[in-house]
Amino acid sequence: MPEAREPGGESGVGDFYDRINDVTADAMGGFLHGGYWEGADDPSTVEEAGIRLTDFVSDRLRLTPGDRVLDVGSGNGKATAHIARRHGASVTGITLSPHQVRQATDLAGASGLAGSVEFQVHDMLALSFPDASFDAAYAIETVCHAQDRTDVFAGLARVLRPGGLLTVTDFVLLRPLESDDHRALVDAAIKNYQQGPMLTRSEYEACVRTAGLEVVEFLDIGEFVRPSYRVVGSNLARSWEALKELVTESEFHYMVEDLGRFGDITELGYAVVTARRPGPRTAEGRN
Repeated sequence: MPEAREPGGESGVGDFYDRINDVTADAMGGFLHGGYWEGADDPSTVEEAGIRLTDFVSDRLRLTPGDRVLDVGSGNGKATAHIARRHGASVTGITLSPHQVRQATDLAGASGLAGSVEFQVHDMLALSFPDASFDAAYAIETVCHAQDRTDVFAGLARVLRPGGLLTVTDFVLLRPLESDDHRALVDAAIKNYQQGPMLTRSEYEACVRTAGLEVVEFLDIGEFVRPSYRVVGSNLARSWEALKELVTESEFHYMVEDLGRFGDITELGYAVVTARRPGPRTAEGRN
């Protein structure tokens, strides 16, 4: 497998997503995360599958109109706007990418949601929001970038109100990787997208608890998400002309060929983890 350089070089994740944001979003139906497919013969578009996954996450937060919600890794704002509109919530989105903040802010304005959502360049590992600022929080394919998930969960536990819920999606190791090929694919994913190590379920739950949160639910929906890799890889394969000025050939190789094979790694699951900050709901919080 050709070796890809670290995305964004020294600038890291924010620069990498600034470079590939628009082309990747087109390949993913406007989202920057995978989708939920109901079966091998599911005729849904990639956008419909992306909406279904977004709804699967937000439904776990038990949101009611007026809730203050933190979107960790809000990307281009499409999921943020969808959740704000669907639940009547007030959502703050954070990302390391200034380009994504501008894009998301424009989308919110065009969607009539400027009063309901806002976006900031903000590091999930250095949250500066006051304690107990949010009724709920979520992170779709974002926490995976942390070398130690506990650091992220600890910060989120602090900014959640007592009784507040957090839902994240992340990759989880169901059993040891069975082949050199699968190990190489996972190693490339970690390097190319600057991800932390893949954890087992027990390791993941330990990170949540160490951060002071209670695990409410741990679901593996990998079988429903895996079709995303093939579909998105195929879509990206048609985008070389747009991508060749943005990424190296080795990065493109991973994004297309290796991404298409990533769904074959059944040793990896796609976890949807919901946790709760202990304590009763405070007076200013909402159910």
